[in-house]
Amino acid sequence: MRKPAKKAVTMTTAALLAAGLFTGSAAAAAQGKGTISPPHVLKGGYQPIQKYSQTPKAPFQSLSKQNSRLNVMGPSKPSYKMNVFYDTAKHQICGKLSVKFKNNLKENLNELYFNLWGNADMFAENGGSMDVSNVKVDGKRAVYNVDGTALHIPSVKIKKDKSASVSMNFTVKVPEQQDRFGWFKNTVSLGNWFPILAVYDKEGWNVDPYFHAGESFYSLTGDYDVTVTTDKNQVIAASGTEAGKPQTNGNLAVHRYKAHDVRDFAMEMDPTYKVKKGMVNNVKINVYYTAEQAAYADSMLQSGLKSIDLFSDHFGTYPWPELDIVGMEGWFGGMEYPQLVMISIAGQRSQEWVKSVTAHEIGHQWFYGIIGDNEYDEPWLDESFATFSAALYDNELNQLTTPAVPNKNYHLSSPVSTFTADGDSGINAYYQMIYGYGSRTLNDLRLKVGDKAFYSAMKAYFKEKKFGVTTTKDFVTIMERETGKDLGEFFKDHRVYVSDQE
Repeated sequence: MRKPAKKAVTMTTAALLAAGLFTGSAAAAAQGKGTISPPHVLKGGYQPIQKYSQTPKAPFQSLSKQNSRLNVMGPSKPSYKMNVFYDTAKHQICGKLSVKFKNNLKENLNELYFNLWGNADMFAENGGSMDVSNVKVDGKRAVYNVDGTALHIPSVKIKKDKSASVSMNFTVKVPEQQDRFGWFKNTVSLGNWFPILAVYDKEGWNVDPYFHAGESFYSLTGDYDVTVTTDKNQVIAASGTEAGKPQTNGNLAVHRYKAHDVRDFAMEMDPTYKVKKGMVNNVKINVYYTAEQAAYADSMLQSGLKSIDLFSDHFGTYPWPELDIVGMEGWFGGMEYPQLVMISIAGQRSQEWVKSVTAHEIGHQWFYGIIGDNEYDEPWLDESFATFSAALYDNELNQLTTPAVPNKNYHLSSPVSTFTADGDSGINAYYQMIYGYGSRTLNDLRLKVGDKAFYSAMKAYFKEKKFGVTTTKDFVTIMERETGKDLGEFFKDHRVYVSDQE
């Protein structure tokens, strides 16, 4: 999601303001509360304004980790259909969702979970919520209950190797805040805005708590067919590709989007958006920007074109026909979704800052979008890799020198819960380890095995894990196999332990 700064420093709010890295409502909130000292000021950091220790407890924790012996992930091949109406005046979404999937888990399923990220505390505090009703499994009314960000559907009977479908009505109140999910001025950011099927793996159902300083997201790739009705003057960027032209009816317009082999679906709306377009490697790049962001549109487009070309060459070919780069005014730097990245431009930013943040977010198209991971359990597998990607774009790999934190209880392969257990200091360690030290570790690996072997191995990693879910064990195994080297001591020295996930 974010790109860390080049120097491992802790800055006060005053210093952040002076550097232009902490702006807008975030700055106002910080000034009202006194000094906040986030470490390693992020070029595009999704840093929370509230105290880090305000982490909600995990809902259904006893049910989410059931010690299954399965070594598969499912339910597989989810296919979503949504038909929703966005009320611009009320900032509310109402609609219906259905998802078909296959029970590939080698045993019968007797319950299902969905994640309702819109119910996270930080959104509820600003008027956000997500409600569901009329839940059905294979057309029959189902019992369900909601606890925070988890929707539980008990007492289902889905036999192994059989397909099933779940449908529901849902209502979303979009919070008034500058965020990946929220509205501010004319811009509506819709990330993690609908009920999404949770993943069942060897741990059981994954319904981890929302992580307001990073990500908790973990879903499998599938297909989306999304119909959106809203004011006809709204300009919409979305995951996937719009199917035909919008159909107008009075003051409303109906848009339809289709996305294939993606693990999420996001949208950004603003009636004042202008669009710049480009093409590279048969991939269409669309940059959406407001009048206030117009000075940065060329930089976002330039970064998009170069990043798609560069990362395709070094990691593996970008697989989708389109990528939307959207300007928005958030308190963070950027956020990634499949085929859509949000770039937060609040106040004055340098052109190089915008290019670098854009490159970081596009790096996530490979690391989480294409090569998925459990972002709560193994955050380094996407953030460290996206930070490395941005340094590759910036031609600054030799500046990846951030040291590990002194506290050896923090591993590069640690889950988010290890960091959040220690409040503010743990979140500080999270940023230093996962962004700074993680990208440095990848560069150290490149230097150890050489460019040719490293990038060849990265391409093999891409090919093997494309549209799947990777683990630390997978990465270590593939790198050793492809380079022909025993890298056990290297990863141990860099605090990468397969045992953190076993």
